[in-house]
Amino acid sequence: MASASPELEQFVRDALMRGHDRQQVTQALLAAGWSAEQIRGVLDGWAEVDFALPVPRPRASLSAREAFLYLLLFSALYFFAWNLGSLLFALLEHALPDPADAQWQVMRLSGSIRWSISALLIAFPVFAFLSRHLAHDVARNPIKRLSPIRRWLTYLTLFAAAAILIGDLTTLVYNLLGGELSLRFVLKVAVVAAIAGTVFGHYLRDLRREEVAGADQTATGRRVLWAAGIVTALAVAAGVWVMDSPMRQRQLRLDEARIGDLQTLEMAIVAWRNEHEALPPDLDALAAQPGVNLPRRDPDGGADYRYRRIDATHYELCAGFATDSGERRARWRLPPAGQWAHPAGPHCFRRGVGDKD
Repeated sequence: MASASPELEQFVRDALMRGHDRQQVTQALLAAGWSAEQIRGVLDGWAEVDFALPVPRPRASLSAREAFLYLLLFSALYFFAWNLGSLLFALLEHALPDPADAQWQVMRLSGSIRWSISALLIAFPVFAFLSRHLAHDVARNPIKRLSPIRRWLTYLTLFAAAAILIGDLTTLVYNLLGGELSLRFVLKVAVVAAIAGTVFGHYLRDLRREEVAGADQTATGRRVLWAAGIVTALAVAAGVWVMDSPMRQRQLRLDEARIGDLQTLEMAIVAWRNEHEALPPDLDALAAQPGVNLPRRDPDGGADYRYRRIDATHYELCAGFATDSGERRARWRLPPAGQWAHPAGPHCFRRGVGDKD
């Protein structure tokens, strides 16, 4: 309902009480300079029934429960849309790798995909449940379509979606003029446009349907939810397929911890060599130094780390690994791991004092 001054509301009430019909009231107010929207907004507050006095229509009011539900609904929408875009971006970066990306940028994709999948598995069911619940509530009580919190948050969402669409298209044109377009960039722009455009179109249509008496809004909302659910399910399935399994990820973290321990041992051996001008005889001698705390045991209870002096300048560090470092790097299209590359199972690294490989 359009906002109106107390004077306008009082005038309309008095005019209706004195028996003037709506057409007469409208013509008088138009002649006085009031807008048709303001007049219609106030007149719509009174029911057209055959009664001696004007009968007010029920008006939408704001309750704490309603505010909570709509705030939760739109928060879930924003969280869901952001993480859906993030997951699709990560999948594009995996499918269309850029040679200019640093290794750490590629390796972080696994964590990004895992977080996005986790967020979608929680946010989408919450959003879908609240959307259906509130749609049925509005269908049972049509006056709730005029809920202030619902309209404010809807217009705020329209503003955010429109701003994102404008920024997205501006970025596309900017890169087009600069000759910097790539397939991955265009697909990312399309992802942003599809998500923001769907949100904008759905809620704009929802507001317009309020103006049509008896319009079936639940059917449209159900179709949008089904479409969003299908896209989300496909994106999550692709992310699970790309991402390592939970057991595999634990094994990878353990192997990373083993490499970190071996690097610590290597630094301690080099420090001993610089101080004594000879390699240490064994790990016991290294660990016996005051203030030295060396990692000697496998983090998962496997065989202890081993050290063997080969000659005056060369030695070996050995550990048992759960994974092959080359498999994962090949899967993520990364270069070989270099001096710390290892197969699954026991493996020894040959090192020399002053070696740089």
